[in-house]
Amino acid sequence: MKILPKDFKIGSRTVKTVIAASLAIIIANALHLEYATAAGVIAILSVGNTKKSTYQSGKNRLLNFLVAMMISVILFSILGHHVLVFGLFLLIFIPYSAACGMSEGIAPNAVLVTHLLIASQITPQLLLNEFLLNFIAISLAFIVNLRMPNFQEELSEREKRVEHHFRDLFKRLSFIMNKQSEQAHFLHKVEDLEQYISGSLALSRTHMDNRFGDGDAGASYDYFAMRATQVEIFHEIAEILLQIEVTVQKDQLIGLNQLFKAIGKSYAKDNDAKALMQQVKETLDIYRTSDLPKTREEFEARARLFQILQLIQTFIQIKRDYVLESET
Repeated sequence: MKILPKDFKIGSRTVKTVIAASLAIIIANALHLEYATAAGVIAILSVGNTKKSTYQSGKNRLLNFLVAMMISVILFSILGHHVLVFGLFLLIFIPYSAACGMSEGIAPNAVLVTHLLIASQITPQLLLNEFLLNFIAISLAFIVNLRMPNFQEELSEREKRVEHHFRDLFKRLSFIMNKQSEQAHFLHKVEDLEQYISGSLALSRTHMDNRFGDGDAGASYDYFAMRATQVEIFHEIAEILLQIEVTVQKDQLIGLNQLFKAIGKSYAKDNDAKALMQQVKETLDIYRTSDLPKTREEFEARARLFQILQLIQTFIQIKRDYVLESET
């Protein structure tokens, strides 16, 4: 019989939380603070997934603490130390905190206010005691999160994989149009790339939040945000292209095929896409000057081809804008 569940594991955040909570109680006891265990509870609630979230949460909790103390002191002083007064405090404090975007401070600060509730009187020493419990816990939560994993190497590798997959998909586009059996598999590969970019975007956000203050930390996030937009457009291009009959508009399809090959060949992070933009314009000019479609099927195919070219133009412009912004 297994005692522990299958997915049981002790991660680094758990270890950090244990250290922060234990040290918070030890330090609070060493300073002879009342309700020292509350510091441990607050530390548990304060250890975030990233440096930025821990810092932001801690800052909000301290600001929220000042509000909680002010409201509770006024209410207890006027109406007395009664549980119904504590209920009135919550009635004011909870919606105020939520409206100010400081909901994470509601639970720990409400716990600290209960210390005021059971006290015979509110003194400066008691208020200082509650502040130190909060400050010690929040400070330790931030300290244990100072050392966070660096994902830059993994993100750089992911960028290379994304570019490789994009190049491969562009090369495959022209070959799967007349192969119905491979079209579903192709679209599945596009969806896989969408998911991979989405995961990379989340990882780059975590990396950025762990390196907040570092101006270069957001570079990978900007890159994957750009690729996420591009892969959505690529998915739309593929779906439209697969609706076109290969027996109509053959000349235009040849031109489009050459454009796909050019994009696949030159697809890279540092390419400014200027030459590709010119090639798209030239292809559009050829389409505009070609003979008008003679049948309904040709007309529908031509309309879809124009739509694809416009999407490609947008696809390339997104990359060009990204490169220009990176250079500024």
